[in-house]
Amino acid sequence: MRTKIFRILFIFILFVSCKKEESKNELLGNWYGFDSDSMYYELYISDTLIILNHENLGIAEYTYLRDGQRLITTNPLFFERIWDLESLNDSSFTIKDTLETHHYKRLNIPAGFFESMNDSTGFFTFKEGFLERTQSHKQ
Repeated sequence: MRTKIFRILFIFILFVSCKKEESKNELLGNWYGFDSDSMYYELYISDTLIILNHENLGIAEYTYLRDGQRLITTNPLFFERIWDLESLNDSSFTIKDTLETHHYKRLNIPAGFFESMNDSTGFFTFKEGFLERTQSHKQ
């Protein structure tokens, strides 16, 4: 009887400890880049959203899905674009499609777009910070 209980306990522990590990989404966070005409912009990436904050165009929202080394983005009008994820590490990433290539660097700021949405003061401070970063990159 004792042996059966130990077997059942062993099998239970085996199943519980064999849970699938979730892969870390290295795209999460705040990033910045430049257009081909040297205009500064930032990307804020969550689990499903990419928020583009461009100094001239303002804020645009995209949903995305990562499929291996491909990044599939969709805008609110359901226009889809498929990018090749050329490189990705803690400090930078590069995406490329048939039309263009974009290089991004990690933006280390205390509170990103999603964190600043919690209150109006935080969002105002975040917007001011974006304007300051835009000006500092122009110098």
